[in-house]
Amino acid sequence: MQKRYRESLPKIPLIISIVGVIIFAALFSFLTLRTPTPSTTPTYPKIKKELTQQFNSNGKVATVKEDRNINDKTSKKSHTVIIVVLTDKQTQKYIKTTYEAVQNDNATTDQKLYIRSIQNIIQKSAKKLDNNYDVIQFVYKDNKSYIPVASSQKNKNLIPLVKTK
Repeated sequence: MQKRYRESLPKIPLIISIVGVIIFAALFSFLTLRTPTPSTTPTYPKIKKELTQQFNSNGKVATVKEDRNINDKTSKKSHTVIIVVLTDKQTQKYIKTTYEAVQNDNATTDQKLYIRSIQNIIQKSAKKLDNNYDVIQFVYKDNKSYIPVASSQKNKNLIPLVKTK
């Protein structure tokens, strides 16, 4: 009885295929493990200037800040947030009582119109944004937290507009 031994594989094709697999693995690792390039979000100097003029027509009442490349759970894409922060203490007290009255459904017509006018300014400015990921907010400080009164993106209001009728 004769034993049949397996014949050896041709060495050159074997070496070429091993080198090909190594090159493919290295290329695949490089393409999948490299860090993504940070995407930049647009800046809005014109919108910031307009908001500053509208809210500070009677003196220094608010500051306008712009935070870029925000990555949070509200959006999968990085975005810009323009925040109008109320700084005048007397106006903060008035906004607080007015907004709380609106939230509790016992606001006067004047109080509703006041909050709605702020929301309209934010909404109109948000329509000028480049995309629907960026946000404009109007906030006031209550103790150590900021309370949003108006928040809008290009095509939607994140805080519903106050009904005046």
